[in-house]
Amino acid sequence: MAILRTFIIIALLLWLSIRGIQKKSLSYSGALAAVVLGGIIFSHPSPVFGSLLLTFYLSSSKLTKFKCEIKKQLEENHLEGGQRNAVQVLSNGLTGMILCCLHWRWISQTVDGTAHSPKTNALIQAALFAYIGHFACCNGDTWASELGVLSRSNPILITTFQTVPKGTNGGVSAFGTAAAIVGGLCVGTAAAVTLYLETTFMSRPSSPIGILVLIGAAAGFGGSMIDSLLGATLQKSIFNKDKKQIVQDHRVLKAGESPESFKHISGLALLDNHQVNFASSLITATATGVFGYWLYTTGVSR
Repeated sequence: MAILRTFIIIALLLWLSIRGIQKKSLSYSGALAAVVLGGIIFSHPSPVFGSLLLTFYLSSSKLTKFKCEIKKQLEENHLEGGQRNAVQVLSNGLTGMILCCLHWRWISQTVDGTAHSPKTNALIQAALFAYIGHFACCNGDTWASELGVLSRSNPILITTFQTVPKGTNGGVSAFGTAAAIVGGLCVGTAAAVTLYLETTFMSRPSSPIGILVLIGAAAGFGGSMIDSLLGATLQKSIFNKDKKQIVQDHRVLKAGESPESFKHISGLALLDNHQVNFASSLITATATGVFGYWLYTTGVSR
């Protein structure tokens, strides 16, 4: 049975990576990183961890391609299909992989009897909640970014509430915010459904499974707001007035370009988009993990 499961996991990951390259969702380095990261996550005995990774990857890849011709006009560095490289894959998945490994370790300790205690059980629930929060944040932020730029109206900067061009880091809109909530809700729902159907019950939290749906929605919204706040303050947004586009991170002037053609919209050049994504998902995962630990230790909803 274990050999069959391993074969299925390897076949699935190879198929997804090859398809990702063909569909331009992944670069070659991104596909390699996805296979390694996915292999570790799918190795967890509970299917909930792999299912959330799939929910994020498949839905985000589909939305990245949605109306890409419009996005190309708004963002200078927009690539067809997304073509995520290894850095992008790891910035959105490394925290989740670590949380998956921690959950697996603590679950194993309770199974073999080496650390069966209320504290360990609380940590197990915290790791699960943090994992859900992490991917709900990543999914919600991606949905907000990919759908928010398609809004009919320009966004407002989260720090000043002034109208800014579409694609500006830290720009928020009602449509994009709603997309973030729905994106997080999808991850929370996937977690709840998978855990409900799971026959081993080894990953079920002590709190009602339905609360995971709310956590997903909250993490999608909260994570998107954190991402926007970091983007508006620590990530520099430059607008090309000639091309009417937001330029890529840390871009330098090209031959024939004039400094007068570029306008500084917001932010300091301290972080790039990958670092902002990593930081926002880490903060969200920490918050939802602490919430899960608190729920268990206080006995709320048990």
